[in-house]
Amino acid sequence: MKIRYIYQLPQDEVQEDYALDEWYSTLINKDITELDIIDLCRMIKQNIFIELAIDKAIVFLKHNPLEGDVYDGQLLELLFSVNMEKVTEQKEPLKEVLMDIKENVEMDNFMSDEDFNEYKDLVDKFLTKINLY
Repeated sequence: MKIRYIYQLPQDEVQEDYALDEWYSTLINKDITELDIIDLCRMIKQNIFIELAIDKAIVFLKHNPLEGDVYDGQLLELLFSVNMEKVTEQKEPLKEVLMDIKENVEMDNFMSDEDFNEYKDLVDKFLTKINLY
């Protein structure tokens, strides 16, 4: 089902000079199954359709914990920045993904020890944030 129909959105005129408006117009006409990592990262950054973005991000992270648009781990970093009130319904599935990442991500997946340690710290901080909420 298209995002536009899920959220009952009108098809607005697009201002062609603005890339974000063009992307938004394309986004709302996509089916949920067509969302890609670029869409998810932008949705989270722009704080739009955030519950949908979180649901899809969990699926992406199950397949690739280092998923990102620009750099490895970006999706998880963006999710960490989301207000916890928006994560309420996805709290348990997100916690499961984070536990799985913590147990299975290895140094071999990273370019350096520093990157690996930063990612592991992010996972730990995220788990703490979820548990305290």
